[in-house]
Amino acid sequence: MSNFQIPSKLYMTHPVRTVPVSASLEEAYDRMIGAGVSSLPALDAEGLLAGILSRTDILRVGRRESGSRTDASVLTLPERTVADEMTADVKTATPDTDLEEAARRMVKGRVHRLVIADDGEVRGILSTRDLMRVIEEKQVNDPLSKYMSSPVFTIRAEEPLSLAVERLEKARVSGLVVVEDRWPVGIFTQNEALEARDVRRATPVGDVMSPRLLTLSPNTKLHRAAAQAASTRVRRVVIQEGEKLTGILTGLDFARAVA
Repeated sequence: MSNFQIPSKLYMTHPVRTVPVSASLEEAYDRMIGAGVSSLPALDAEGLLAGILSRTDILRVGRRESGSRTDASVLTLPERTVADEMTADVKTATPDTDLEEAARRMVKGRVHRLVIADDGEVRGILSTRDLMRVIEEKQVNDPLSKYMSSPVFTIRAEEPLSLAVERLEKARVSGLVVVEDRWPVGIFTQNEALEARDVRRATPVGDVMSPRLLTLSPNTKLHRAAAQAASTRVRRVVIQEGEKLTGILTGLDFARAVA
């Protein structure tokens, strides 16, 4: 039996923050930021799963509405509802789906979380952060080099916020490593982008990045990286060998290890 043939219900997060499909994007944004979550399952009038609204969805529409004026804020949310912008094709699993299969679905769908549902009723969320907890508990000894992604998408600290948000969308990644003199000094993720929605587009990304950065050697054991990431509440591990930025370990890379 695989180490990861364990029911998802044992590791899923619950209760779940949700949003009605009739809610405005502004209300959804406030719920997302207030709860510190990256997505909200959207429920219909009967309280059943109808879609999901993620940071990616809000960034897409917010960037589209903001235009290109340099003095404008980086994101502008239109007067639209969750139903207008949510993703209807929700990646799900049941409470009894094992972690290995759940991780496989995350990797295949390139999503960082699955909604755990039973007959349309939302029971929980299984995220890549939950999988990191499993990797720590199971003491997975593979080196980071086995699962890290490369090349690393970066942005210089002096470059404008608008470019960072654009690069997130075009590269289809949820985070960029911020470098200064070619050295990693922080991280800019979808979370920082949303929190900076009213900041002027020309603001240097170094002014709004998160300084929380975990940098490890490619030979570090996977379970140790998962433990350090959990204790520092980071979702990405930057892999550095000497002065060379060699890779990054994202939530999806942790999911690949489980899958």
